[in-house]
Amino acid sequence: MRKSRACLLEAKDTPLIIKEIGVCEPKEKEVLVRLNGAGLCRSDLNAIEGHTRYDMPLVLGHEGVGTVVETGPGVTSVKSGDRVILSWAAYCGECLFCKKGEPQLCHTVAWPRGKGLLPDWTTRFRDGDRDVYHFNGVSSFSEYTVVYETGCVKIDESIPDEVAAIIGCSVVTGVGAVLNTARPAEGSTCLVVGAGSVGMSLVQALRIARAGRIVLCEPDTEKWELAENNGVTDFFDEFTPEHARGLTEGLGVDYVFDTVATEKTITDSIAAIRRGGTVVLVGTPHPLSTVTLPPIEFHVEKKLIGSLYGSSHPGKDITRVINLYKTGELNLDGFVNGTFHFNEINSAIEALKIYGGKYHLTFG
Repeated sequence: MRKSRACLLEAKDTPLIIKEIGVCEPKEKEVLVRLNGAGLCRSDLNAIEGHTRYDMPLVLGHEGVGTVVETGPGVTSVKSGDRVILSWAAYCGECLFCKKGEPQLCHTVAWPRGKGLLPDWTTRFRDGDRDVYHFNGVSSFSEYTVVYETGCVKIDESIPDEVAAIIGCSVVTGVGAVLNTARPAEGSTCLVVGAGSVGMSLVQALRIARAGRIVLCEPDTEKWELAENNGVTDFFDEFTPEHARGLTEGLGVDYVFDTVATEKTITDSIAAIRRGGTVVLVGTPHPLSTVTLPPIEFHVEKKLIGSLYGSSHPGKDITRVINLYKTGELNLDGFVNGTFHFNEINSAIEALKIYGGKYHLTFG
């Protein structure tokens, strides 16, 4: 068993504790990774605040970049020494959804992942005689972690750690929601609700898809300059259906991409689209939230569709994102609000609570 310093969440709404735990050897189709960097964003804060429920103690962190140390039996896509991006959307390759080309919906991996376990329904982390649970199958707030093979993607050395660390979740989600889920026609009028790292990725994907008009609703006006540089044509600091319809002679926009996913934003998004328009639910709603919508909206062929992980395949879509970054079509520099050392994890969490955004943890 390998020793690793890790950030443990012992109870809801408590500071993370940094301590040495044990990391077991990788099993069938698993990979042991030494972390170089990790991303910190709202998904981790949701777990800390109890909006997503896991058994504890829990090693947080749902995206990161590292180096393969060891592979278990049956691993063929990576080897020791490979640099990899970690993705929470690992998949089995054998279930109904995987065979239909929808690996993001794979239940074989998702069900144990929701319990803080790897696909064989066990954990690789130990703290003395206690099991320690995995977060989203990644647990990147640890010097070493074990992930399922399909949850790590080989990359080259040209991508900076602070960029590679954030690609595996929010960037792939935003880009995929446009290029995989919605696939808007060239010239479409599209509204993005929220300018976090997912929203900023969405905006750029819409530019790449040649949307005619890209509208952003974001109350933090300090984000507007970056958004404009990335392709936004119109801004609102408050989201109302009237604002959206006012841009389109009262008809409504073609698409709304909702990264906030509250009851209000979902309801307003349906009201903001034109007849035959589409709302893409990109953000994760609170598990106990409910929405009441007038059925007449759907009678005029309005559509509300979900986008889990941007309908993405980790291997293919992480590679696509990296290629777009290398060619300059996708700007990921400046996405990170700040960098903290692993030892400063609780300071990073406080910054996230106050300022929002995305942060980079370094293990150097």
